[in-house]
Amino acid sequence: MTSTLPLNKLVMIVDDEYAIRDALTLILEDEGYTVRSAINGQDALRQLQQNPAEPLPCVILLDLTMPVMDGLEFKAAQEQDPLLSLIPVIVISADSNLRQKATAIHANEFLPKPVELEKLLDTIRHYCSL
Repeated sequence: MTSTLPLNKLVMIVDDEYAIRDALTLILEDEGYTVRSAINGQDALRQLQQNPAEPLPCVILLDLTMPVMDGLEFKAAQEQDPLLSLIPVIVISADSNLRQKATAIHANEFLPKPVELEKLLDTIRHYCSL
């Protein structure tokens, strides 16, 4: 088993808003990505840990404000798992303190909502092979 994250085209979207998950899924699938989505951090962790044989996402798009387990709690839990901690996280949020919160949780990138589509795609391409 390798200690580095495999390069692939799987993106995980973690956002409680259906419309955002749906829109991002359509856009990313149109760009050739496979998308897995979760409605909150707890759902995302469950999916990521459920089947270790499945490939891990090349990047996680993470909202900060969600019920059950928010983005801050998810990121803390992700960092505790040696394999999951390797997955880059792009925080996408309308939070007024986005830069400060994303930096505090060691997110790889952050983009304000509403997200600029080309910036999002460029950022995802940076982490995922095409």
